[in-house]
Amino acid sequence: MINHIHLLNVIILRNYKVVYKLIRSAKECAMPIQTSRLQLEPRVIRPVADPLGLFIRVGRNDHVELLSLIAQGHPQCFGFVFEAPLLTRHRELRDLVLKHRFDAILDPRTQPAATLGGHTREIAELPWGKDVPHTIDDFRGSRGRRIASLLAHCVVKHGFTEVLAPTHLLQSSADDWLTADRDSTLWLREELDAAGANDVQILYSLTIPYAAFRDAAERRALVLTLRRLPINALWLRVEGLGSDATSNGVRNYIEGARDFAALEVPIVADGIGGLAGLVLMAFGAAGGMSHGVTFGERVDHSSWRQARAPSGFGPTRRVYVPDLDLMIDPQTAAEFFSSSNRAQVFGCRDSHCCPRGLTDMLERRAHHFLVQRMKQVAQLGRVHVPLRAERFLEEQLRPVTDYVVQATGLRIKNEKLKERLTGQRKRLDALRVSLGELSREGVRKPAASILPKTRIARELRAHP
Repeated sequence: MINHIHLLNVIILRNYKVVYKLIRSAKECAMPIQTSRLQLEPRVIRPVADPLGLFIRVGRNDHVELLSLIAQGHPQCFGFVFEAPLLTRHRELRDLVLKHRFDAILDPRTQPAATLGGHTREIAELPWGKDVPHTIDDFRGSRGRRIASLLAHCVVKHGFTEVLAPTHLLQSSADDWLTADRDSTLWLREELDAAGANDVQILYSLTIPYAAFRDAAERRALVLTLRRLPINALWLRVEGLGSDATSNGVRNYIEGARDFAALEVPIVADGIGGLAGLVLMAFGAAGGMSHGVTFGERVDHSSWRQARAPSGFGPTRRVYVPDLDLMIDPQTAAEFFSSSNRAQVFGCRDSHCCPRGLTDMLERRAHHFLVQRMKQVAQLGRVHVPLRAERFLEEQLRPVTDYVVQATGLRIKNEKLKERLTGQRKRLDALRVSLGELSREGVRKPAASILPKTRIARELRAHP
């Protein structure tokens, strides 16, 4: 009878929302039930870690796969970036994104619009476009104000929740474009407010060369200018860095990004993915990352600086191999996996992602990439901030380095792939050593302000 009552008490306690620790001494257990006492003590529960942001840049043909992904269940990301020239093509996806309360972000494409190779016929047909690339005079005075007004109108008309500021490629903090971008951002905020879009957030896209980013004086000058702007987040694009960044490049990014934390706004590493992007979030350099679907994981604008070569075909979507942190073209990937049974170990083993394993991985490349990247970011985001760097090294970076070592031991006929795997092994080994040293030195706790908030979280805060 006593045991039954004791079990009932435990069941009742487990139904409470507050968790208690049941303390009972051996002496009390031996006492008659009439005099037995239960002592309840509150137990402190660790707060849930703040999630990390993942933003997907929607390419021309990505909408079909993304529509399917959202329809199958809420993807683990914060929002989607839509290019202004493709608004009609991506209208159905944008409507679904807004319906499910993700952020819909407008990219006005002002950066490529001001370059010889980035300017296109589609950009020219935008309300703020021209038949020729933009010049700095187009963003000064009344002409600049008009562009801001047209952008605000587009944001309101299509229901965007966030917009990338109409910025341009910079060479340094002394670049004349910085002043023009500052004024354009101020005007855009005024135009949005005048249109009743006070809740639309402005994300400032800062695109600078790696050399300028490494310069502490340059960073301080940029922070001084940006501090005065009504921006809600900084999207940092460092040209020359991406998913293939070296250990030195990653460490310089971590150290350099700390200066921008002084802006006290969320920081998103734009145009970078893979383990390199995850490292930046694990070590507190950024609160989120943004890239395309199997593309756009490296910031490289070299093609914008020269006349565009005519081409009727887009690039072929690649196969993502997370165990190797590599993107491989479909033909090479098929050859690699069929080379031996040992190579098939690197195929997708996640039945929720690829039910048919390797077949789905090769055929549904976009789906596989998106699901795996979302899981990587979600896994890291579930770790409490003080433990994030150390856990990342052990649970995400270390297994990949071990897998790459195994892959380099396979008999691979494709010489280019062999070279890539060898280079990847050296890169990841160096990255692991460098980050291990940084972790032992002590990772400075990132400011809570660098973490972006989901649209739902912002709305709940504004209207509790």
